[in-house]
Amino acid sequence: MSRWSALGNLWSTLREIDVGAIRNEAEQPLNIVAVGHDAALAAIDTLAHRGPNRYPPAGVTSLTLLSLHDAARFPDRLSAADALILAVDSRVGLTERDAAALNQMDRLPRPALLVLLFGTRLAPGSAPLPASAAAHAVTIPDIDHADATQRFTSNLLERLPATHHLAAARRLLGVRSIYARRLIDSTSMTNATYALASSLPEQIPILGIPFAVADILVLTKNQAIMVYRLALAYGAPPDFRQRIAEVAPVIGGAFVWREIARTLVGLAPVWGIVPKVGIAYAGTYATGVSAWRWYEKGELVPREELKRIAHEAQTIRQEKAREVIAQAQTTREATGNAVKEAASRVTSLGDRIRAHSRHTMRRVRNRLPARFRSAKHADDSDRLPEEQ
Repeated sequence: MSRWSALGNLWSTLREIDVGAIRNEAEQPLNIVAVGHDAALAAIDTLAHRGPNRYPPAGVTSLTLLSLHDAARFPDRLSAADALILAVDSRVGLTERDAAALNQMDRLPRPALLVLLFGTRLAPGSAPLPASAAAHAVTIPDIDHADATQRFTSNLLERLPATHHLAAARRLLGVRSIYARRLIDSTSMTNATYALASSLPEQIPILGIPFAVADILVLTKNQAIMVYRLALAYGAPPDFRQRIAEVAPVIGGAFVWREIARTLVGLAPVWGIVPKVGIAYAGTYATGVSAWRWYEKGELVPREELKRIAHEAQTIRQEKAREVIAQAQTTREATGNAVKEAASRVTSLGDRIRAHSRHTMRRVRNRLPARFRSAKHADDSDRLPEEQ
């Protein structure tokens, strides 16, 4: 297939992406309610909205702050929340009434995250934290620490349903960075896993010719979806064509680089699988980081910086490649053992059925009148009809 034909298929593939579903996911209503001490609520508000703001948060405010003493007056808001944040000021501690209120809110059928702020333990004489809430708590002694925002938002995403992660990043500045990291890593691993699966048919020359092109189209489609999700996460306008066009140099460069790299390793036999998996991971990683930089800071990554990113991806690609292959081997071995066990059970069942059939045949023949029992029947009484 010519390069122009391959590029034509690429753009046809990009047009098939269901951008409407992704856009709806990003713009869906989101309601996170934080309940706690006033100082702790102010800290939560800071952590949630601290981050790059090239594009302002899109949509209505998604974080509602309720004082611990006033929360009981708004049961509808609590029950309608997509997630609850229980914010506790460790310096103030909890009264028995506060602890009971937190315990009651933690029992609501909503995911909840308890955040202990301004210290690592409650003030002396404080009532203890509810055991169920403490099991999924995060401690942030200093909200100005370098990793404070990341610790808070990563734990928040763990509690928030995955279907709401993109909407949370679009509306809360503090969530954007951790969402971008997870998205890039997840898409890179997805493409690496797909590259492993597609590498096996490529060992057969007849299958490898069309499959390699399909492989490139699938990997690039996944990258385009990743880029669009990054754009929406950072609050960019949702026009898909504009978002792809503005980072087209990144996608195009990664496409050509990956195509050349795959051609080179394609000359190798089975040992070429590891490089192919690594290239799929590294190419997706480099594309994701470049797009991330663009939407976060408005920077088109210069060539030297792109080389650095590519080198960074190369340093981890072999580890990721072998990790994916090891997982596949483990799965294959487990599947093979299950198949063998099932086959053994089927064989055993077949033996029991055959034994039962022989016993039934004997009983039937023994009940026949003597004149119908020929010597041949007597000699073959232990054999099934198909064995005769």
